[in-house]
Amino acid sequence: MSDILSDTYRNQLSALTGMIPSLDDVRTRAFKKFAETGFPSARSEDWRYSDLKTLRKNIFEQAAKPHSDATIPATICKTAARLVFTNGQYREDLSDLGDLWQAASIRPLANHLMANPDRASDLVHGNDGIAALNTALMRDGLVLNIPAGVEIDEPVEIINVMSGAAEAATHTRHLIELGEGAKLTVLERFIGDDSAYWVNTIMQARVTEGAVLKHIRLQEEGSNAVHTAKTFVSVGAEGRYDTCNISLGGLVARFEAHVRLLVDEATANIDGVALAATGQSHDMVAHVDHRMPNTTSDQIFRTVAEARGKTAFQGKIVVAKDAQKTIADQSFKALLLDRTAEANAKPELEIFADDVKCSHGATIGELDAKALFYLTSRGIDPVTARQMLVEAFTDHALLRIPGEDLGDAVRDRISAWMQARVNSATESAA
Repeated sequence: MSDILSDTYRNQLSALTGMIPSLDDVRTRAFKKFAETGFPSARSEDWRYSDLKTLRKNIFEQAAKPHSDATIPATICKTAARLVFTNGQYREDLSDLGDLWQAASIRPLANHLMANPDRASDLVHGNDGIAALNTALMRDGLVLNIPAGVEIDEPVEIINVMSGAAEAATHTRHLIELGEGAKLTVLERFIGDDSAYWVNTIMQARVTEGAVLKHIRLQEEGSNAVHTAKTFVSVGAEGRYDTCNISLGGLVARFEAHVRLLVDEATANIDGVALAATGQSHDMVAHVDHRMPNTTSDQIFRTVAEARGKTAFQGKIVVAKDAQKTIADQSFKALLLDRTAEANAKPELEIFADDVKCSHGATIGELDAKALFYLTSRGIDPVTARQMLVEAFTDHALLRIPGEDLGDAVRDRISAWMQARVNSATESAA
């Protein structure tokens, strides 16, 4: 890492010193790790498919707060609350808490740590330079606490809109805690303009006994953006964590889910869909750690890449020695729409117990010529037929999205992605 790059981020760290006193030591330790390791490179096994040369070659300052007239897209489904961030900063004036404030505790990260300085030690540091820099430079985020027994029926939307943030970055951190038997659906959305910016976000969650957290991520960043995202989730007895990541935008995008199943009957379902247009790179990572007996996990990932698009999936299941009766499944399938498209897969099982049912599978291929012929022979034009097959291919990874409205909205985004590819090809041909 160059001295200029290191000095720039060190100056950003200095500017944050004293802003949240309980974070100062945490920031310093995290930045020391970042300075030692730098940005991950292809030499690291976990990052072999993610090209971060944009981060290594360019300096990203902390994003400034945009003007108050920033355009916030409409909701895509009925929500219990809408929490708005613009350029990585919480906007109370644009948010709508609905009735959620009566049932749950919601506060900005800074307020939470000012009132509870001892909670700074709860922050996950991660194991690479991306997470370290987030920890060192985090400036905003939300702390959402759902009390025991409380069930939030509609999704809580957290939307981050990037506008006028060229060569700027945001480092947000969200904390979620569900009490025993609580239920919550979180919809995270990421939207931006076509400037070159970087969104670096972490969500960490604790799902206690009998609680259910459903987490849907819809990533539609601008065409020149870098998007790096991590979730760190621990699940207690009979608790469940379901997540589905839909990656559509950005120049380079990477999502990681790190889940620990800590007690008997804990469950995790991790799904994802990535659609890579020309020049885009989408990487999805899932690490599930089965610590105790009778835990269950399931992973379903589908990716599609057109000409010179690139997708990657890295999934790892670890079953500890004491985690007998574990059931863990992993499925990855990639569809290549052109011979210049690229898909990579690295499924892993690391099993130390002997009474388990674990499986993984990975396939990469092209559109089924027979299915395409079948549709066209019945009067469906080739373009529409291809679109139908792609949508059917990705749908298996979307089945666990809660609520018909939300599921339909996500499917509409995938359909629009395909239609945009068709329109682009048509314009090029003309």
